Amino acid sequence: MDPGTERSQPAPDLDVATPDAGTADRQGRQVVMFGDGQVAELAHYYLVNDSPHDVVAFSVDRDRIKSPSFRGLPVVPFEDVAVQYTPDRYSMFVAVGYPRVNKIRQEKYTRAKAMGFELISYVSSKAIVWPSAEIGDNCLIMEGNIIQPYARIGNDVVMWSACHVGHHTVVKDHCFVSAHTVISGNVIVEENVFFGVNATIRNGVTIGREGVIGAGVVIMKDTAERAVYIAPEPRLMAFTSDRLPNL
Repeated sequence: MDPGTERSQPAPDLDVATPDAGTADRQGRQVVMFGDGQVAELAHYYLVNDSPHDVVAFSVDRDRIKSPSFRGLPVVPFEDVAVQYTPDRYSMFVAVGYPRVNKIRQEKYTRAKAMGFELISYVSSKAIVWPSAEIGDNCLIMEGNIIQPYARIGNDVVMWSACHVGHHTVVKDHCFVSAHTVISGNVIVEENVFFGVNATIRNGVTIGREGVIGAGVVIMKDTAERAVYIAPEPRLMAFTSDRLPNL
């Protein structure tokens, strides 16, 4: 258990659901995936190889279509996707990274919901997610993640591989958590936060909305909205590695 005092107030309410082991949806769905970049390519691989879902097409904005197909599947204009793949028969997954502090992904997520699509989540079968943890929709939880009891992950959250989310922590909607991030217990992460690789968050703090916590940063107290933190640059020594006596 992470040390420190517990919060006196209850965790904020989130519209989330408890995931099943392996994936966040036990029953397989026919899925249209928004995106045609590397995040979409990875998400497609995970869904094909580690989920009950069947990806049937990709979708991007009409003016951004580069090819009629991607990974052997059709690419359809996002403006027309609900006509070609009706929301009563198909689900969607928005596979976009963190540009504009996750707001591009948030925009596509919101539009897909407005069209009537149900958005699936993927939780790797190689992640450790305790039954009392909760995960929202359109989440991408990669391998090696540990989500402790009573943690709550909101909607449209990306967790790259090997992160830790401590007990009773709340990660709100539209966040991106890069690989090996450690978020200790009783933390509140507000919406649209970006964490760089190996970021570390002390127990009991609040990370302000739209904050950027850079790679290797250690946060020990609450952060303000839209605050940006970067780690000090590494020091380049005046001697070369062959001069090290014990290495």
